[in-house]
Amino acid sequence: MWKKLNRLGLCLLLALGSGEIAPVQAAEKPEFYEQIYLSEAEALKLVMGDLNLKKTIFKPTAAQRKRLQQKMRRKLPESEIPIWVGFKQGKPARYAFILHEDGKHYPITFIVGLTPDGKVTQVAVMVYREKRGDGVKRARFLNQFPGKTRRDDVEVNADIIHITGSTISSWSMAAGVRKALILHEELGLK
Repeated sequence: MWKKLNRLGLCLLLALGSGEIAPVQAAEKPEFYEQIYLSEAEALKLVMGDLNLKKTIFKPTAAQRKRLQQKMRRKLPESEIPIWVGFKQGKPARYAFILHEDGKHYPITFIVGLTPDGKVTQVAVMVYREKRGDGVKRARFLNQFPGKTRRDDVEVNADIIHITGSTISSWSMAAGVRKALILHEELGLK
């Protein structure tokens, strides 16, 4: 057996030395491929309907950032997060977060709608930037989020089923929806 292994090793060394086997190269990022499904105005109309909208910007303090990161179990890369409040008869009736989460190589942009008591109403993909993995835009995947609250895991393999061929994007979308729920809780939105 050792003779066979030694011959194999010798053959590999000779092949490498002769240049017949190319060294392994690091994978490059694939070409940027932007697919726009909804503009900001279209996404807000879809999630907020005809409510009167007001946009605010949340800039987390160091203490808020630390709490958010502990709850999310990961870093919060954003220094500012826009939040839309939909008013009906002068009272908040809906909240919307337009978020960006990293997919395999590029960010996915999507909107999450929440009720004042922190229940997901709708999730929609706005922009997907890769050639593969866009299965997360389908209703079959997105329909798992409405009704979710902070009491739910909102995590793949817990209460969210990923889309085959879109596994990383599925994880990213679930993490983004969980982030919106955590932000709603942290800000005490009602």
